[in-house]
Amino acid sequence: MWTVLLLFLQVSAHQKALAEYKQHKFDEAVADFTEALKTEPPGSPEYEESTLLLGQSLYLKSKYKDSIPWLEMAAKGKAPTPEAAYMLGNACIFTQQTGKAVKAFAQLFQVPADSAAAHLTTGRMMLHQDVDVEAAKQAKAALEIDPRIPEAHFLLGEVAILHAEIEDAITELKKEIEINPNFAMAHYRLGDAYSRREQWDEAMAPLERSVRLNPNFSGPFILLGKGYLKRKELANAEGVLHHALRLDPQNLSAHYLLGQTLMQEGRPDDAKKEMDRWQELKGKIKE
Repeated sequence: MWTVLLLFLQVSAHQKALAEYKQHKFDEAVADFTEALKTEPPGSPEYEESTLLLGQSLYLKSKYKDSIPWLEMAAKGKAPTPEAAYMLGNACIFTQQTGKAVKAFAQLFQVPADSAAAHLTTGRMMLHQDVDVEAAKQAKAALEIDPRIPEAHFLLGEVAILHAEIEDAITELKKEIEINPNFAMAHYRLGDAYSRREQWDEAMAPLERSVRLNPNFSGPFILLGKGYLKRKELANAEGVLHHALRLDPQNLSAHYLLGQTLMQEGRPDDAKKEMDRWQELKGKIKE
């Protein structure tokens, strides 16, 4: 009788916690998963689910340090999930446990933990979390292992742009293009770096190469439009900006630059439509 009652209480605690987790009631879920784990047999499906969801609940409550032991257990369980590795890696980033972060992301991306790829993917994840200085360190660690790994110099170039270190950005992005010449984003960011110094003659060629490699991304078209406008090549500016807006109809910069272009072409009515649209979109962002 007591065994049956105990089993009922186990299931009840687990199911209650599971319902709370699904409802995003993470405070209650943490308490009830903790209670459920006291009686669930280690290795059982219920125990593994409780471990995972307790770790995830703590992570979603921004209790990163507390979440790590549970997420580590989940990542080593019988059926580790990508979510566990992803949250574990981020929790380790937020708590400055870089070595553990590298191992977690190596598991997530299925690469050896001591590989250049593990360091580079960790660097990319760090950049997503705005931990840019540490991201650069991971990119450099990747290059020490494999000097020709694609996208490491690109990441360093992105970080340099963030820090307004434009000369360093140009150097790194050129190195990336030497290794990875068909990487459209490297050409785009190189053009972007030149544009930040108003070096439009240097910027146009990499931007042109970028759109040839990837004609479905609006970013380089917008910068090309700005460059053509700066150089008073108004027909070219109008053409590429119209294309940018076909790709990204709500892009503020494209509407603004197209409005400026049309005004210089002597088409004030058309220019006003673009500037009105720019103001409308800008207002929506502020709401």
